[in-house]
Formats: sequence, C-alpha cells, structure tokens
Amino acid sequence: MATTLDDDPWGPGQEPLEYGALVARFEKICEDAGRTPYSLVPRSIMRGIAAGLSRAPSIRRTDPLKSHQQRSLWARLADEATARPEHVGFVLLGDGGNRELAERLGVPHKTLATHLDTWRRTRPRMVVTFTGRRTRGTVPLHAVQLPVASDLVLWSATTRATVDEVDARPPHPLLVADAAERLAMLGTTGPTFGAWPDLDDAVSDLGAAITRKGGEAPRRRLETGRHR
Repeated sequence: MATTLDDDPWGPGQEPLEYGALVARFEKICEDAGRTPYSLVPRSIMRGIAAGLSRAPSIRRTDPLKSHQQRSLWARLADEATARPEHVGFVLLGDGGNRELAERLGVPHKTLATHLDTWRRTRPRMVVTFTGRRTRGTVPLHAVQLPVASDLVLWSATTRATVDEVDARPPHPLLVADAAERLAMLGTTGPTFGAWPDLDDAVSDLGAAITRKGGEAPRRRLETGRHR
C-alpha cells in the first residue's frame, strides 16, 4: 500500500488519533479489495463529494453560509479536503498552520480562523479542527476535517470494493460518484449495495429527497438507461 502516515506533513506523534484510525480503515478496505486508493476511489468520486458538499440544499439557509463569500470559501475548503482519497476528508497542514491553509484558500488568515470557528460550532459539525500545544501565545492548527467527506470516502471505498452479485464487477465509479454527490448534498451516507441496479435506484431516490428539501438534483454522470 502506498498510503501511510509517513506521507503526512507532521512529525512523529503529531497526527490526530482520529485521522490515524480513519486512514487505517481506508487502508484495510483497499488491502482487502486488492486495489490502490486511486483505483478504488478515483478522482471522479472525490469531485462528486466536493460538489455535493458545496450544493447542499440547506447551505443558503444556514447562517454560516448565507453570504457568497462564505459559500465560496466553503467550496474551496471542500476541494482541499477531497484532493486525495487517502487523506479521508482531512486537510493536512505543516508548520504553517492556519496561515498556510489561508494562503492555499486565498483568504486572510483571520477571516479563515473566524469561519472555521463558526463552522465547528454547528450541529452537526461542518468541520472539526485539530490543534497542537500552545506556543508563544498561539495554538497551531494541524489539520481540518470535514466529517461528511470522511464518511463518504469510506462509504465510496466500501461500495466500490463490493463485487456485483450479477456481473462480478465493482460498481462503476461514475455511478458511485452520482450517489456520493447526492449523499453529500443530504449530509449523510448510505448502505453498500450488492448489485448495481440497487445503487442506480438509490441515486434516483436520493435525487427525489434533494428535491423535497428544496434543492435541485444534479445531472447524472452515468446514464444507465434504466427505468423503474
């Protein structure tokens, strides 16, 4: 496996325990499936998760995301958190901490700190922040997690590791991407599926749920041609 904690920008013992536990689960799924992280959860799925996080029906009604500036920053943070599947929904930071992340997102570091503090106070939490020990009056930011992204990376990996009962193939990555985007919009995960028609039906059901919540279901990446 190419995915190890040795790839992370922290010194020994600095990585959050939560991150290590999720990475271990992801590595185990990849190992059991005999797949690399990028073949199991390719970029199309990660883009689907990021898009769903940015288009959730509740976003414009949520106080921390009512302004265009806040939504734009949230979308850029979602992109960072879904850049690599093996990072399981975390944005990993080196010694630069908050300033490093602010530079990557293109905002003043004080603006970022304010928004992160607001987002981590929501229920359920939009973000979880991980900090080190206070030094020279400051608390260094080590990592930021988007819990929904973490859940959906693991869900997608588990779903893609499941071989179809009929044609003995894993679900098509674009079908999983369609499902992951809709699940991200609803802020949830779903069960794994033993056959691709079941997953295809789930995509349709999730689209209907998004519509009921006042959102607009995204266009599908994979048109299967099935009609229930």
